[in-house]
Amino acid sequence: MNQYNTKNSSVKTTLTTRHIMIILITALVISFFAYNFILNKTRSDIISSATNEGNLVINLSQGFVKAYSDFEDQYASGLLPSRSTYRTHALELADLNSLFDGSLRSEVVGFPGKSISKGPTDDKMRRQMLYLQSTSQQNMNLTSLIKNDKSIVRTVAPFYATEQSCVSCHNSIQHLTEPEKWQIGDLMGAQVVEKNIKSQLIKSQRETFMISLLIFCTTIAISYFFVILFQRMLLMKEANKQRDNDTMPAYINRS
Repeated sequence: MNQYNTKNSSVKTTLTTRHIMIILITALVISFFAYNFILNKTRSDIISSATNEGNLVINLSQGFVKAYSDFEDQYASGLLPSRSTYRTHALELADLNSLFDGSLRSEVVGFPGKSISKGPTDDKMRRQMLYLQSTSQQNMNLTSLIKNDKSIVRTVAPFYATEQSCVSCHNSIQHLTEPEKWQIGDLMGAQVVEKNIKSQLIKSQRETFMISLLIFCTTIAISYFFVILFQRMLLMKEANKQRDNDTMPAYINRS
């Protein structure tokens, strides 16, 4: 009987040591992949949301310009400030930070010259503007930008010279002469909308860590339950086998 107990104890100890290592490794792997998957998905959602907000601001700005043009055509030709000034003031009145609940800003930039004083504010924006100028691409989003220790989602909407009437108007207002005059196809400027998402990313990292920690603990608990169940089944099998071995000689002697 003592031999039987020693054997069962040995089997149980060996299984427990082996499965503890398997449980820990499995829990670490699952929680690690869960952390990265959730974090990447959350980051993608944050960037997508910020980009949508940028596009909404651009659409809002374009609506202001259209309203400006309609009003000027019907009522006050030449009496209103420039479209750029009107757009800037209108966006300030819209209170973008309050509207989108975050650090969101918008400005119109262009290449210095031709009466344009505000140029790109950093090298990445300059390269982006040069790319837009060479490709005539209609829009571009720069999503992985670190600026002044901030994580920025930048949305850029270029303004191209597409109609001769628009080109002639700008050349006349700015008193441009050859060869400085605007030409059809020129990149006249761009509206830049930037959203600071640093606080959202930090929050998502904390929440994702807590979720992965919960997954880690849950995996350990579930795995431990199945290990205990497996051990008990194994011990019951060994006990039944030992019992059959113990009863077999007595049955033979009675015969």
